[in-house]
Amino acid sequence: MIIIMLTLTLGETVLAVAVHHYFYGGIRDTLIEHAEDANTLYRRFNDRIILNHWSNSLSEVMDNFRLKGTTLFIYNADGSMIASSTGVISSSSIKTDSELLGGNPLSRVEYLPQTKEKVMSLYYPIQIKGKLFILRYVSSLARVDRDLLLILIVSLLSGVGIALLVFFVSLKLAQSIVMPIKHIINVSSKMAVGNFSIRIKQDYRNELGVLARTLNAMADEIQKNERLQNTFISSVSHDLLTPLTGIKGWSETMLMNKDTTPEEFREGLNVISKESDRLKQLVGDLLDLSKLKQNTLALNRQKTRLDEVLKQAVASVQIKAAAKGCQVIVNSSKKMIAEVDGNRLQQVIVNLLDNAIKFSHADTQIIADLAEDEATIRLSVKDWGIIVDAKEIPKLTDPFYQTRANGRGSGLGLAISKNIVDLHGGRLSIKSTPETGTDAVIVLPKNIKPN
Repeated sequence: MIIIMLTLTLGETVLAVAVHHYFYGGIRDTLIEHAEDANTLYRRFNDRIILNHWSNSLSEVMDNFRLKGTTLFIYNADGSMIASSTGVISSSSIKTDSELLGGNPLSRVEYLPQTKEKVMSLYYPIQIKGKLFILRYVSSLARVDRDLLLILIVSLLSGVGIALLVFFVSLKLAQSIVMPIKHIINVSSKMAVGNFSIRIKQDYRNELGVLARTLNAMADEIQKNERLQNTFISSVSHDLLTPLTGIKGWSETMLMNKDTTPEEFREGLNVISKESDRLKQLVGDLLDLSKLKQNTLALNRQKTRLDEVLKQAVASVQIKAAAKGCQVIVNSSKKMIAEVDGNRLQQVIVNLLDNAIKFSHADTQIIADLAEDEATIRLSVKDWGIIVDAKEIPKLTDPFYQTRANGRGSGLGLAISKNIVDLHGGRLSIKSTPETGTDAVIVLPKNIKPN
């Protein structure tokens, strides 16, 4: 606002100076132009007239050089008045300087001695018969000053009006910016102390709207992470407690019951071994998930035969598949090589096969298919078991998410698998329909470098 006021003040000052110069300069130019034109005509037609104090030709000079609206005086070279358009000859004289005596016109803003009226005086030297005479045109500036004052008042009022308009527009504009910012600051301050249930209005325009949506998205993400953290604690506590309960129960039974038979002893050790393996698997998954979230999981990439990796993964789940009566069929008769981390990729394939076995019905088939083109390798694991609801499919790769159809396991397998596939520059997708069954597909780039 200060800058605008300074600009308006500067504009008013420049306008006042320019208008003043225009009006005063116009009067001066008009007087000079008339004097020059009259002098030209006079020298052409009246060159023989002799001027003196008693000559009747002074009236003819007055008639030739007179200008309506001005008073004309004639002075001789020493500055004494010899004629006047008013008929009154004053004894006062004018000061003649070298510029006038040299034949150059001179204009001044003066004040009349008697009335103190402000006037524009033009001193114009003329030569008649080799003698120098000075014409003095006197034009009142009272009307011009009134017009200038009126213009100045109008311009000042206009400036004040513009200033008020700019002030109210600036105030409105400032409020449209400051009020949303205050609202954003107020809400974000509450978010800063942990209240993520409130939201910022998102109907603001331009960058403020983007900022509001960004902060709201941040709050949503924080709430999501809080829910994930709570789910993590609940899931890990449950998954750790279940095997620990079995281990503790059987260990106490074997220690306290002296009548335990060798068969019961072996059964207890078997349970302890399986639950220990389950704990080991859960802890390993948690470590892998932590590394993936912190981007510290390093891949050991090298040229790997994916057909061999697939066969090894299938072999590791054959016992579990057979126990459920499922048959795992591998469709891969071709050697396929890609630059991948074989161990991590086998971990992904085992997880997909394990999920397929869990969701499959007894005495059904699971198809593991491996195909390639010039740039990518496509691996799919397909079953015709329990169909996953379409609303649940996008959540399957979220940590600790478990479908209603299963509800078993830690819920980490697919989350880890997706992150491992992403690290390879590939993608993992899942489709599940009653017509085609459930199909988990991995697409990987070959990334084979020349030797």
